[in-house]
Amino acid sequence: MRKLLLPASLLSLLFVAIIINLYVLHRELHWFYLSVIREETARVKSVVEGTVAGGGDPVEAIYSYMKRSKLLKGATFNLEGRNIPIPGSDISPDYYRETVNLKPFAFTLYFDFSFLDELNRHLLYIFFSLLLFSSLFTLVTVLVVREYFKKQLFLQKERQERERLESINLVIHSLIHEVKNRLNVLRLLSYRLEKNCSAESCSNYLLKLRTEIDNLGKYVEETADLRRPLKISKRPVSSELLLKNALSKFEELLKTKRVELQISVEEVILNVDPEKFTSLLVDLIKNAVEALEGKSRKALKIVGKREGNVYNFYVMDSGGELSSSNIFKPFYSTKKKGFGLGLYNVKRISEAHGGTVNAYTEKGWTVFKISIPCTENFP
Repeated sequence: MRKLLLPASLLSLLFVAIIINLYVLHRELHWFYLSVIREETARVKSVVEGTVAGGGDPVEAIYSYMKRSKLLKGATFNLEGRNIPIPGSDISPDYYRETVNLKPFAFTLYFDFSFLDELNRHLLYIFFSLLLFSSLFTLVTVLVVREYFKKQLFLQKERQERERLESINLVIHSLIHEVKNRLNVLRLLSYRLEKNCSAESCSNYLLKLRTEIDNLGKYVEETADLRRPLKISKRPVSSELLLKNALSKFEELLKTKRVELQISVEEVILNVDPEKFTSLLVDLIKNAVEALEGKSRKALKIVGKREGNVYNFYVMDSGGELSSSNIFKPFYSTKKKGFGLGLYNVKRISEAHGGTVNAYTEKGWTVFKISIPCTENFP
């Protein structure tokens, strides 16, 4: 807003200067016409004095002068307490009056000053027109300048965020490269174990191991460049199945941490990418469990329900607090060993599905709400 101070001040000074000029013009015009009328009065007085000195009729002299004058419209004279109008006089209370004293007469002269009043009205119209247009111009200018600086500020923040991501990408590219090499080694080892292990239990563990390796590999590829749009592959899947797959990764952890789990999920067919959306739920549940560390009450509540044309997942923990409004920004973390990608991953996945994510506290609960477009219920 400080950047708007200079143009607003200049516009205000311009408007004040215009008002002062109009006022000065009004005063100068008034003074000019008063000077003209006083000169006209002095001429009338001179004519009357000359007429009286020559033994003529002063009333006749004023009458003759009035017929030739464009300003003098009428006159009266006072004689023994009587106010007598001179023939041919046009007398109006709106006219400007001057008095000429020539004993035993006292003449009152009436000058038409209406054109000055008309000019003053025009000046007043100009004043209000300038006031209106100046106000509108100032308002539009301030709004335009405000939007300009707002856009510039947004672009600047966007550029800074892009530069920050680029610098961070340079750092993590080497880490990702190393992780990918280790994943290749793990894949090779799992392949060899599968060839040398025939037991059914061993095969199940190997299948889970290879699934986790594949998921980790995909996550690494996506994290390699956070600026790249997230690609998803949607298909119909049950909301209960999504949550079941996500919770399966926390069965032992929830028991170990003694977390009370409450689930209420309305079963609905959702058109989502199962792997990506399961990853979203995993990140939210993991975040909730970690937020309960050191709390006297450890409760985790997961609610899923259809509300109109959207399906909402609510992941709530009894921690009842939010660390910051920046929790969805990449690489922002309040944890000592956190990378700050979990909740950013939640935001990317929800937006890739055309949905939204919100975080807030309500009645002692920390609530993360995921809203995505809903298709149809089970038959």
